[in-house]
Amino acid sequence: MNAAKEYIRSGSRRRYGPGTAVLALVILPLLLNSPLRADQGFDWSGTYMGFFAGSGQLGSRFVDTRGFANWNNPGWIVKYRDINTVGGVLVGRQVELRGIPFRIEMDATFGSLSAASSNLDPAFRDETVRAEFHWMTSLRARFDRKMGPLTVFASGGVAAARITNSVTDIDFLRDRPPAMDPDDSFHDGSVQFGWAAGIGMESPLQGPWKFRLEGVLTDFGKRTYEINYSGNNRCGAGGLFTPCPYGIRNRIGILRLAIVRYFGS
Repeated sequence: MNAAKEYIRSGSRRRYGPGTAVLALVILPLLLNSPLRADQGFDWSGTYMGFFAGSGQLGSRFVDTRGFANWNNPGWIVKYRDINTVGGVLVGRQVELRGIPFRIEMDATFGSLSAASSNLDPAFRDETVRAEFHWMTSLRARFDRKMGPLTVFASGGVAAARITNSVTDIDFLRDRPPAMDPDDSFHDGSVQFGWAAGIGMESPLQGPWKFRLEGVLTDFGKRTYEINYSGNNRCGAGGLFTPCPYGIRNRIGILRLAIVRYFGS
């Protein structure tokens, strides 16, 4: 089976393309508070940029909706996770909307996170579910509160990430070597959209530089995939001969340290 057929068989539903997220990330800060002034060019006041590094955890949840992998056990849940180092860049700007000051911040995160489990069928352990994180970007509104030299803040907004979900089923037959069953496997690498929320604090370093400690949680909701595409097996004990749904949900949590430079007054 080629990659195109595997993607079609996954049954993955995507409502928005990646261009929508990119457009929102570029245009929204400009709509809220345009930084261009005809008399003095770009106004750096309230703008900041930085870079960060930290620890990221990809946590995924698999649901065997009708009990196909774990036969006759509908709703079977398998959790799998991985922790690794991530890094990235951020940019933000102080804005004001109807007299309420806040910040609009965008970041991009890169790293190598993957998690897997072979417990889909605990009896034979011949099916493996896997998730891989490639990159993520978020656009959040941030609200600050001064506490002496420290600034504590909370933020919330939208996120987009490229994540690959896959299930590989291995058939063990008497007259041939073990091989992947394409009818009960899928591979879906796509851009997923969800929400992002974070809390953190900043401390002055020297001049326009600040040190930041921040935790960010992103959730990309549940996606549904189909296996047994040909319907050659029952969808669980006593079920119909139809394609069977699997549900997968991905979350990414990041604890990161950042160095940020503020520009202008």
